[in-house]
Amino acid sequence: MERDVRFHVALTADADSAARDHLLQHYRRGLDQEDLCFALWRPSTGGTRRTALVDELILPSEKDRLLHGNTSFCPDYLVRALDAARSAGSGLAFMHSHPTNGWQGMSSSDIKAERDVLAYPATAGGLPLVGLTMGRDGYWSARFWRKGRRGMRRLWCEKIRVIGPKRYVIHHNDALAPPPPRRRVLARTFDTWGREAQEAISRLRVGIVGLGSVGCVVAEAVARIGVADVLLVDPDRVEEHNLDRLLYGTPADIGKLKVRVAERAMRKHAAAESIKIEVAPSSIHEVGAYQSALDCDVIFSCVDRPVARDVLNYIAHAHLVPVVDGGVAVESDRETDTLFSAHWRTHLTTPYHRCMRCARQYTSSDVVMELDGSLDEPSYVANLPADDRTANQNVFPFGLAVAAMDVNMMLRYVLAPEWWPVVGQQEHQFLTAETSASREECRPHCAFRARRARGDAVRPPYLMRSARRKTMLGRFWKTVTRGVRSSGTKSSTA
Repeated sequence: MERDVRFHVALTADADSAARDHLLQHYRRGLDQEDLCFALWRPSTGGTRRTALVDELILPSEKDRLLHGNTSFCPDYLVRALDAARSAGSGLAFMHSHPTNGWQGMSSSDIKAERDVLAYPATAGGLPLVGLTMGRDGYWSARFWRKGRRGMRRLWCEKIRVIGPKRYVIHHNDALAPPPPRRRVLARTFDTWGREAQEAISRLRVGIVGLGSVGCVVAEAVARIGVADVLLVDPDRVEEHNLDRLLYGTPADIGKLKVRVAERAMRKHAAAESIKIEVAPSSIHEVGAYQSALDCDVIFSCVDRPVARDVLNYIAHAHLVPVVDGGVAVESDRETDTLFSAHWRTHLTTPYHRCMRCARQYTSSDVVMELDGSLDEPSYVANLPADDRTANQNVFPFGLAVAAMDVNMMLRYVLAPEWWPVVGQQEHQFLTAETSASREECRPHCAFRARRARGDAVRPPYLMRSARRKTMLGRFWKTVTRGVRSSGTKSSTA
């Protein structure tokens, strides 16, 4: 079972920048001198992936380490770092630099320091030591140290991800996640943004939550740009009224699970040499789908339900998995039977960008109403003011437009050089044909700010083991929230 588990590290851009400034300071001055520091990490436990989330460094003073070409830490510094990890309930990470570029191996002295000196005291808090090495060019490599039958085992990480405001940088262990070969079917794709960018895109694990009018187009695009590892999440089946909006839906697909229909189309159109597709015919707030989503490197939120968006907010902020959310809002004039207005929006959700709640995609009261069943009760919805009723109108061209914005937002985040401006949101107004961009952040007292990189320490309180508990959960929320309602802003729908 252990052989099936993959290991990753994810760092906030703040932690990466602080580590880079400290570990590479001597090289930048022309000195051939390594350096070191400790950091704290929290676990993010997915279905098949264990990720160390790093957001806080414990930088040394001059007396905390010895610099002699190589570098050594002093006992008092180690004790201080261990105390900090224990007080925070975190794991301990050890970082040091090497004078060469790219993914780094370990010298015999590196192994002795981590395996024989640090690994055992670090596990006293219940979490293994995580070792990280930064090459001279800023490239990370990492490993976990776990207790085995014959002492400490070194488990190499597959990826180290750095989540920032401008761009998303992923450092790969080519031995565990080899780059794909250049294929004729992807010749134009390689030529458009280059080999290095395509190698990063093709090795992403992409989650698509919601396979409706937007999600089905996103799935098609993801398959054709060479992504080779995909998660599809949607509990619904194809119905007749879906067929004018589902890219690959046919009358023969009525009654079939949307994830299965999408999977079939993706396999048929995939540009990768081979594609791995995991399907989860369930809601994202069921534990199995939630944990599978934690295995992703990026997630597309193609949903129109507040609970799903709330769950994905947790994943983006607490687990450092970027989420691209899109939605369409349409208003029709029922008296004249004409279109009144339409706009669609795409925005990126990370600790450096607005959460979906601050972006007014849903409110806390929307979540409560869905959990207690009010959102689906015709009598309750009929009594809501018109502006508070969720609008589900959409047509294929609008879904196509927002899906294109979603995919391009993801590509922009992965491909962006350092000098590109920050863009967290794009919005298009159909009537005026205007597209605007913004870079707003969360409100000062947003609860998701405090959940940044907390991983398993925070989770949605309403996660379900299976769909069978939905009725029981709804009754519970009705009991605890009866009579409590607050007005909210109408969310756009995917």
